Amino acid sequence: MNPKPTLLVIGNSNVGKSSITRLLVPNPRKFKGKIGKTPGSTLLIKPVIHRNLPYQIVDLPGFGYMTHSSRRREEHVKKQIVLHIEKNHADYFFGLVVINILRIEDEMNKYLIENKKTIPLSFELISFLREFKIPLLIIINKIDKLSNSDKNKIITLFADSAKQSGLNLVSLENHKFGDKINNPYLEFSALKKTNLGKLNQIIQKHLIK
Repeated sequence: MNPKPTLLVIGNSNVGKSSITRLLVPNPRKFKGKIGKTPGSTLLIKPVIHRNLPYQIVDLPGFGYMTHSSRRREEHVKKQIVLHIEKNHADYFFGLVVINILRIEDEMNKYLIENKKTIPLSFELISFLREFKIPLLIIINKIDKLSNSDKNKIITLFADSAKQSGLNLVSLENHKFGDKINNPYLEFSALKKTNLGKLNQIIQKHLIK
């Protein structure tokens, strides 16, 4: 039997990847998959398979922000992820890059103000995945933690900063399906299930493409 098409879920540690994975599985309350409680807790690369789900999900280990982990361990995890993508990129019909909106300002300040010679880790990850032509959706998670005005300000900062790194970000609503130049993003809350319906719709579009 051929394996099901694979959905990639990737991002830094503790951004909500596993929580989003749970929401995509039928009967999420009964889902027994591991949901990380601390940064860097999801370490094994093992697909999530459900008989009623037409695709399988690979929730890759998180990296970055491992406050209780050594830098050596963090680099090891990043190396594992890079090797996995290089070897298995053709298996992915779609990828979700999960971003924690609460960390965007700190990340942009760190890389674009304090050290302008480097590229923010989020943009480095997106650019890396684009090299393998994996269709991507950027999930800006935890929007429920901010007011609308603060949310809009931070997303504008994120999009403007991305442009400096050669990435064009547009909201999913303004993104034309099949556009390989611009990078769509979706405002999301795993806790409140905000825009879960839109997420499922775009996954299904890419699944049947």
